[in-house]
Amino acid sequence: MTMTAASERHPISMRSRLVGAPLLAWCALGVGLFAALVFWFDPTRLVTSLGDTDDATRLIEVRELMAGGSWFDMTLARFGGAHPLVSHWSRLIDLPLAALVSAFELVLPPDKAELAVRAVWPLALLLVFVYLLAREAQIRGGRAAALVCVALTVTCLIGVVQFLPGRIDHHNAIIACAVVGILLLARSFDDARAGWGAGFLLGLGTAIGYEALALTAASLGAAMLYGVLPQRSLLGPSRAAVAFAATLTVALALTTAPQSLLTTHCDALSINLVLLGVCAALGVCIVQALERRFSRPAKIAGLAVTGLVGLTLYGLVEPACLAGPFGQVDPALMPIWLGSVSETQSMLSLGSELPLLGGMALIYFAAGAYCGFKLMQTDRDDGLRFHMTAFLIAIPLSLWQIKLLPYATFLPVTLLAVCLARPPQGAQAPISKRGIVAIVLGTLIVVGAASWLLMTLAAPSAHRMKEALKPVQSCQSTAAITPLARLPKGLVVADVNLGPYIVALTNLDVLSAPYHRLDTSIIEADRILHAAPGEAERRLRSIGARYVVVCEGLDSTTPQGKVPADALQTLLFAGKPPAFLTPVPLDGPTPLKVWRVKS
Repeated sequence: MTMTAASERHPISMRSRLVGAPLLAWCALGVGLFAALVFWFDPTRLVTSLGDTDDATRLIEVRELMAGGSWFDMTLARFGGAHPLVSHWSRLIDLPLAALVSAFELVLPPDKAELAVRAVWPLALLLVFVYLLAREAQIRGGRAAALVCVALTVTCLIGVVQFLPGRIDHHNAIIACAVVGILLLARSFDDARAGWGAGFLLGLGTAIGYEALALTAASLGAAMLYGVLPQRSLLGPSRAAVAFAATLTVALALTTAPQSLLTTHCDALSINLVLLGVCAALGVCIVQALERRFSRPAKIAGLAVTGLVGLTLYGLVEPACLAGPFGQVDPALMPIWLGSVSETQSMLSLGSELPLLGGMALIYFAAGAYCGFKLMQTDRDDGLRFHMTAFLIAIPLSLWQIKLLPYATFLPVTLLAVCLARPPQGAQAPISKRGIVAIVLGTLIVVGAASWLLMTLAAPSAHRMKEALKPVQSCQSTAAITPLARLPKGLVVADVNLGPYIVALTNLDVLSAPYHRLDTSIIEADRILHAAPGEAERRLRSIGARYVVVCEGLDSTTPQGKVPADALQTLLFAGKPPAFLTPVPLDGPTPLKVWRVKS
């Protein structure tokens, strides 16, 4: 009888120890399972490709920094020819990547060290992100909510793809900072101390990149307005505003050369945004200090006046920035290339092409709204209400620009977790550890089944898209680019989306790459490739180009005006090069075709 009782108790004690494991351990388990599944489905993903163009360019930046490049000089001379690319990206991502590569090089060859960092960095960011989200869920809903949050985060396909091994660009870091920052901003209405963390994370994300600037600005503005409502306070939001402005100021000082502090950019952190942030923070602090004396209209007026002063300074410093991050870009680039970049497109314009993405987003939006409003029936705290406000703000913004979709799908994860883990209304006791396990497993089953159903329904469209992308992926693969590595140095004219891979994997320079600051070079490359042979030759020689590279099926720019029937790229696709080009044989199979400009 004693042995039987002990055997019956043993599974329960094991389950208790499992459920009671530290939250960080659960997060590590979730991230580990995610990584295992990724490599199980695609074990060679890091070897066959450098990722997307941003991942390849980030690797180039890190190499330049490690080779002795200036911390303050963001010039990438191998892009752009006579108009080299001055990157708008932040060294705040280059630094940890370079440090990791240096650490791995102590035990690995340089190429293997890079490979290890490309695998480790996004997963490490994901671990931190999952932990911070789960912690917020635990604060609101307890242990069960935290564990459900872990499961929901690592299975949120729309957002978690930004944390796939190989994603070393800045998007995942900005997502983590913005989403957790908004959750802390919401909690600051119940615990004003959270405002400091909210402002720091939102400021850090903005300093890294402007991708989430619209959502960040809208959330901070909404927090100020929410704080002036009856029975509310601006203490938490004012701390967030101060921390936000301080973080931007420190980041600008750390990443900008002293002589360039007054140089203004629309697409990267510079003095104009710092002035706007400081003015807004000053106004919020003044109104908060006097909020017991001011009427509500007076508070709103005070916030409006200081905000208007900040916007005025922002516009006076660089009027072009009032048009947005691309305000300093040549307008001619928009119809040729920039207007068709996917991340600047609206969800509504791409929905028919991406039915799986649209279906998943709709499910998250509907489930998040349902759970949020359901929780608001019993939880009447301001943190929950503002969380819902920020989530509802994020939805139309993500429909406006598809790059904000991961933010809008991660924001409701904690709402879903708390709602799923909450005991039924009227329950006399909290959920048992056995119940927690059942909830987590049930969540995984439901998410898996829903994902499978959506994938099945979207299979025809997904197959068509996969087939359409095959030529592009083939052209950009490491195996396709590597044969060019033996060519003598020279300037290459190629499709805009080949540029980063050619620079990363060879000694060649490129005229164009998919970055708006290369507007002059992108326009020139487009004109060369879509010009008649005589005009193309003149332009090639004027820029000192040595090679022309094409790949069948890859044509990323849209020429303006009538394209001649004998356009250079058309002739090269057909294997009929003009007389001023001579074919260059390559070692190894590759879909790329290379021609050298005759002397």
